[in-house]
Amino acid sequence: MDAPRNGRAQVWRDRLYVWLGRARVIRWRVAYAVALVVIGLTALAAIWLAWQLEEQMRAAHERVLFAQVRAAAQMPTLVQHWLAGPDTLKTDLVRLSLLLDARVSAIGSTGRLVADSRGAATAGAPTDWTQLPEVRAALAGQEGRSVRAEEERGPRFTYIAVPVRDGGATWGVLHFAFPRLSLEADLRQMRATTAWAWGGLALLLAGSVVFWAEYTARGVRHISRVVARITEGDLDARILSLHRGELGRLAASFNRMADKLQSQMKKRAREKDRLNTIMHVMTDGLVILNRSGEVRMMNPAAARLLDTTPERAINRTFVQAVRDHRIAEVWKNCQEAGREAVATIEFTGGQFLRVVVTPLLHRAGRGYLVMIQDLTHVRRLQVMRQDFISNVSHELRTPMASLRALVETLRDSALDDPPAAEHFLDRMEIEVDALTQMVEELLELSRIESGQVPLRLNPVLPQAAICPPVDRLRPQIERSQLEIHVEVPRDLPLVLVDAGRIHQVVTNLVHNAIKFTPAGGSIRVTAQRSPEAREGVLVTVADTGIGIAERDLLRIFERFYKTDRSRAVGGTGLGLAIAKHIVQAHGGRIWAESVEGKGSRFYFTMPTADERQPPLPEWVAAPPQADGQPAVSGVR
Repeated sequence: MDAPRNGRAQVWRDRLYVWLGRARVIRWRVAYAVALVVIGLTALAAIWLAWQLEEQMRAAHERVLFAQVRAAAQMPTLVQHWLAGPDTLKTDLVRLSLLLDARVSAIGSTGRLVADSRGAATAGAPTDWTQLPEVRAALAGQEGRSVRAEEERGPRFTYIAVPVRDGGATWGVLHFAFPRLSLEADLRQMRATTAWAWGGLALLLAGSVVFWAEYTARGVRHISRVVARITEGDLDARILSLHRGELGRLAASFNRMADKLQSQMKKRAREKDRLNTIMHVMTDGLVILNRSGEVRMMNPAAARLLDTTPERAINRTFVQAVRDHRIAEVWKNCQEAGREAVATIEFTGGQFLRVVVTPLLHRAGRGYLVMIQDLTHVRRLQVMRQDFISNVSHELRTPMASLRALVETLRDSALDDPPAAEHFLDRMEIEVDALTQMVEELLELSRIESGQVPLRLNPVLPQAAICPPVDRLRPQIERSQLEIHVEVPRDLPLVLVDAGRIHQVVTNLVHNAIKFTPAGGSIRVTAQRSPEAREGVLVTVADTGIGIAERDLLRIFERFYKTDRSRAVGGTGLGLAIAKHIVQAHGGRIWAESVEGKGSRFYFTMPTADERQPPLPEWVAAPPQADGQPAVSGVR
């Protein structure tokens, strides 16, 4: 038995001497060194990979456990059964124990055991549960976790404790004990597999390095350097090789491949730039999906329409990105039919979207293109056009019907009665005046909207823009038994406005306040610097009238829109629409606030003039009143 062993030992000694002899040659020194480095690096990589895989397996295992525990703690019947008593609660715990393959315990808020899936007297169960770190964490309102063995050298368990809450109150703690036998077995198997894989890979790499080092060392290193340069972005790098044979052909083939790659990369970069430019400038939303429905590209318009961001949507499924089953249904229809699918969807708040899903290159296997068009403005314009035609027809029908009735009455009998004929003619004149006013206001509104009425902008004091129309309406205010208060400080900056047009705005607002304020009420017109510095001067017209219902506030600036109460006092319903367009033409904004039965407040802003503009003299602030005093402030 000793002779064969000695013979085998001598063979291995001879082989070792041969390898050591080769190590004296420089090329073999390099080969051996590289082999050792490769083996060392692969060993480090294997250790690191095994450690990473082990950590990931543990983390994944604990994530699953925590998900199961949270779901169990949020069962809707848990608190009810908790209150029903230990026997009822134990039934739930036994069911959870069988389902999760774990021991489940219910612990009260004082730390006492309420129920257990295996009985309160099970071996290894603690007498004082508050001593367990996971239970203390759960009683403090957090999720607790620990890993330990119940007995010395016994199997290890993963302990998880979560609080049980209902309505903000903590009823107790659910305590789970998960055995780690299967996890540790998987970890041992993973380590063994990694070790075998590393051993085989290390031997293969070491053998390859040793046997091919001398022949391919310089050429491979040169190729590696060129590859590294190309990987870093230097597409002009090429292999300069004078070798013939396989290595030379490899270098030539690599250079041709690099040429084609450079050409394709440049072409792809140009196409990508064009695609990105088109997608970013398009007002329609574009989303590109792969064959499984995951988002690959999304332009800003689509992100805005879907109320998300490209970062949150990319690499997620289309259903998760859009968060709306109606839009997702369009994609599913396209996926099932294999052809373009179109749908128009109306959302809460008046948003109106058109969704078009098309298979890429008419093949659903390559992906899908989703186009989202915002038709809200178009739909609103259609509704406004329909409402406008309906309102005009309605407003014209009443005076036309009245005129027809008056004419028929005159023709039948009133011509023989001069006083009655005079009365009917007066009524006809009133109706004609109403029609004339309506047509003039419509023409005025149309000219303002189309920009055919140029604004004569001049720097003026706010008093000159606000006080004159209030003074003209003073007789009507006095006849209505109302009080008017005008507060326009003199230290306000100049405003750059068309004073005549602003007079029209103030007239409409004050006139409305007069119509809807009962006798004995008051109207207040004030001006101040706007809280938003860029908005200039803020003008407020407030009254103590009947107010405006909340549902009407958003529509009172539409043409012909009248509230139920305003229909009784007449008017064309165009005054506020004209005021809105005049204010917007000046670059300002107008809005209203109201509490029904307590009055209304109308606001509009006027832009200030350039601060370098020299101030006007104080005597041009506003036209003087009858008593020679300018209309600046006070009770009117």
